[in-house]
Amino acid sequence: MRVILPILLVFVALAIFCAHTNLPWSDEAWFASPAFNLITKGNFGTSVLDPTASFRTNNLTGIHEHTYWIVPLFPLVEAAWFRATGYGLMQVRYLSIVWGLVALWAWYRMLKILTGDERVAVLAMGLMAIDFTFVWTSSVGRMDMMCAALGGAGLTAFLIMRERNFTRAVLVSQSLIVAAGLSHPMAAGYACGLLALTLYWDRKRIRPLHVLVAAAPYVAGAIGWGFYIMRAPHDFMLQFGGNAAERGLPLNNPLAIIHSQVVVRFLQMFGMAPDTRGFSHIKILILAAYAAGVLGVVLDREIRRRRSTRSLLLVSGVTLLVMIALDREAQHQYLIHFVLWMISLTAVAGVSWWDRRTVPRGALVTVLLLVCLVQVATIGRRVSQRAYSTLYLATTGYLKAHAQGKDVIMGSAELAFQLGYADNLVDDPRLGFRSGKRPNFIVIDKNRYAEWIPQYEQREPETYRYVHGMMDREFHQVLENDAYRVYARNGL
Repeated sequence: MRVILPILLVFVALAIFCAHTNLPWSDEAWFASPAFNLITKGNFGTSVLDPTASFRTNNLTGIHEHTYWIVPLFPLVEAAWFRATGYGLMQVRYLSIVWGLVALWAWYRMLKILTGDERVAVLAMGLMAIDFTFVWTSSVGRMDMMCAALGGAGLTAFLIMRERNFTRAVLVSQSLIVAAGLSHPMAAGYACGLLALTLYWDRKRIRPLHVLVAAAPYVAGAIGWGFYIMRAPHDFMLQFGGNAAERGLPLNNPLAIIHSQVVVRFLQMFGMAPDTRGFSHIKILILAAYAAGVLGVVLDREIRRRRSTRSLLLVSGVTLLVMIALDREAQHQYLIHFVLWMISLTAVAGVSWWDRRTVPRGALVTVLLLVCLVQVATIGRRVSQRAYSTLYLATTGYLKAHAQGKDVIMGSAELAFQLGYADNLVDDPRLGFRSGKRPNFIVIDKNRYAEWIPQYEQREPETYRYVHGMMDREFHQVLENDAYRVYARNGL
């Protein structure tokens, strides 16, 4: 505990710093909207999104009445959290910090049980607590940390309970996995990982009763979500179907798979993205250290022959392969699931190398210190930019001062944290082409609208011509910073 408590305190401090300085983004407001509406209006709609603002193939029909484009548990938990803490961006982000603590506990206990070596568990926990991906995911208002925490807790619960009461272990672990799945579909990876772990350790103990017990949480979850879906099944098919479309791997294009899963998921996220400049490239050293640890476990026969290590390799391999199959775009918010397992395997390799002196101990200490330094420097650089106050609040402050009561503002949903979830704030990157709504102010954020609108030139030429024609004829720029450009209708 003398080591664990300082690790947890360091994590909480880093996550709080990030929560108060990270630039808000649309996802945080999208997922908070149904939670806010539930506690203030009694409905579960995502009011900040325009029904015509489709993401992939379908319009978001019925989005103001029912939120079907995502699974429901995260905004439901947010609603309960808001009841207790009040509503706001920091409340949203603090909830993720809580889930980060749950994830740290889950992986600590899991590794301690699997390896029987507390040093591995503590080292992994320490590396996770300062990892820039882990800290960032714990400080933004998305469900990824909740999903990872519940997925890890499901695996850990099985390991804790399996010897004392196998039936209870199956029920509790599967219930946690179902909760993870109702937080985000990427939890399918944890479900398959738990299945692999159960078969590897206890396949001879499985009886028909255990199959029924394992299925019960899935049936209960399906019934609960199903009742909500049946309120508007047509809307569900359009919303969820559109959001789920085009997410699987392009099996007919191996080069595209390699590019997305190696270049985009790892190299670009660890400092090698085309727009990365200067010192940020140094993050590649973190990936190199993790890769060395993973390969060390895979290639070192002495490490690999241990049953505990084979269990870890099996579960992590199955979990991540399923997640890769679900995410063709290698989206950065899902990196957390990969980092957790990479750190776990790196800790196993590091402790083994230390004990056997396979790698000089001085070299191991040097690499560990270097990784810690780069991690803290990466987090520190992001904190020092103070994007929340210098960019976001400056933009919303201008809009508060200049937009009149019913002036329609079109811009990315995160503006709602300061402007409120009002009818005159519309998240629609097509800027009214489909809806017919006429904005008085347009906010082009450089993370989303500035990327999406140019893509319409090939995908939706009419939309592209409308957007540029309207903005050129009817609007003039009134504010610009490193995150936003604000345009006002001529005459305002």
